[in-house]
Amino acid sequence: MKQRIFSILLILILKTSLVQGQGARVEASLDTSMMLIGDHVEFALSANVPNDARVSFPPLMDTLVDKIEIIRDLPFDTILEEGRKTVRKPYIITSFDSGSYEIKPYRIAVSYGNNHMDTLRTNPVYLGVTTFNIDSAANAIADIKKPIETPLTFKEFLNEYAIYAGLIIFILALIFTLWWYFKKQQKQKAAIPKKTKPSEPPHVIALRELEELQGKKLWQKDKIKSHYSMLSDIVRKYLEHRFDVPAMENTTGYIELYLKNYNILDTENYKKVSDILEMADLAKFAKFSPLPDDNSRTMDYAYQLVISTKEQIVEPEQENEKESQ
Repeated sequence: MKQRIFSILLILILKTSLVQGQGARVEASLDTSMMLIGDHVEFALSANVPNDARVSFPPLMDTLVDKIEIIRDLPFDTILEEGRKTVRKPYIITSFDSGSYEIKPYRIAVSYGNNHMDTLRTNPVYLGVTTFNIDSAANAIADIKKPIETPLTFKEFLNEYAIYAGLIIFILALIFTLWWYFKKQQKQKAAIPKKTKPSEPPHVIALRELEELQGKKLWQKDKIKSHYSMLSDIVRKYLEHRFDVPAMENTTGYIELYLKNYNILDTENYKKVSDILEMADLAKFAKFSPLPDDNSRTMDYAYQLVISTKEQIVEPEQENEKESQ
């Protein structure tokens, strides 16, 4: 009876040894046997089995043994070679306590195609965890050393005086900008020609130019653009000399807005000015051909505008008569 029990135990021991039936081999390994506290080490379980065998590794949780922690579960790695395969299951482990640790064997199950299964045990592995060596003599408390005096580098100079340098540059730039602006203003003022008042009243000049334009009969000769260009200039010059409206260098829209904002003309004359200038713009820039009635009407409007808004000149004798009355 004792001999039978001994035979059974011997069979079980042989079945769970490192090298088992049908050529399966299992192993536990570390990529290093010594580590510093907090370092990372790879621990792996592996099995070398026939290609048709299936391997079941034990589930490992967050610790291998006390004070050895699993911090990362890595994917399986399989290598095939000549009818066999090596299945490897790696983990990343660490420890925060110094000492020597034994990682005991793990059981790995191997199943074969003939429904036969072996349970194999890995070898134990050992890991030493060490701390940093502190040299007490080298780290003894000593007097504070005086600062080493070194030449001031350009970078240190910038760090030290950047604010002051920036402030000086800003003030100089501001002074230069103001100087440049005033010089530019002076040049612009010098470049602008002073307007000289004509020797004749504005309405006299305007009526004479209108007579000359009418005598040329430009629109009757199909010179529409030239006709309206001259008509527009006559009206603009009259507005500028008579009412000080900046009409020669501005657009029709600007002139209309200026006349309306400053209430320079009554409603009827305002409409006449708008009609003349807008018709001139269409003829000059939009290739519009006004009808003969349009040409006659705008000429009449120009005459009416000048006559109705001309400056009333009071003779000295009339002034004396008014004062005596």
